[in-house]
Amino acid sequence: MQAIIDTIVAFGDWLLGLVKKVFEAVWDFVQDGICWAFDKLLSAAVSLIGGVDTSGVSQVGAWGTLPSEILNILGLLGFGQCMGIIAAAIAIRLGLQLIPFVRLGS
Repeated sequence: MQAIIDTIVAFGDWLLGLVKKVFEAVWDFVQDGICWAFDKLLSAAVSLIGGVDTSGVSQVGAWGTLPSEILNILGLLGFGQCMGIIAAAIAIRLGLQLIPFVRLGS
């Protein structure tokens, strides 16, 4: 009789272990699905940003006519990074304006 009970308990332990492993596999599958969706969303955002025509902004134009000393000082002061930060702030603000209920009086 004890052998039958031990066999039933061993089968229950095996079944519980199987259920645990199946749950872990399903959980990993769901996590991978979420990561895959996030990766595809970011890939789409990168391709959209890469498709923006920035040829008008990237043309040097009048910067080439400035003396090299002024260009050197502007480079030392971080003028390029400053303009990049300001442009990013303006772009974020314009992007937030497109979302309803985020305008906050602006």
